[in-house]
Amino acid sequence: MIHLSAKAADGREVLARAEFTIDMLRNLLVVFEAASGDKPVLVELCDRAVWAVTPDGHRLLIGQKTGPQPYDA
Repeated sequence: MIHLSAKAADGREVLARAEFTIDMLRNLLVVFEAASGDKPVLVELCDRAVWAVTPDGHRLLIGQKTGPQPYDA
């Protein structure tokens, strides 16, 4: 059974989870340094990729996500 929601250690509902590689974090840091200044950068978690959206609306690929392992038929 797949649970679509998860609970954090303190009982609160987890809304999103993401695994980042060191290369993805470096890419995100580059976006912060180049585009955001003191403004926040929005991170979008899509089905196959992670994107950073700059304060002026530019979407930049942070990295590809690996999908779940396929089920054997």
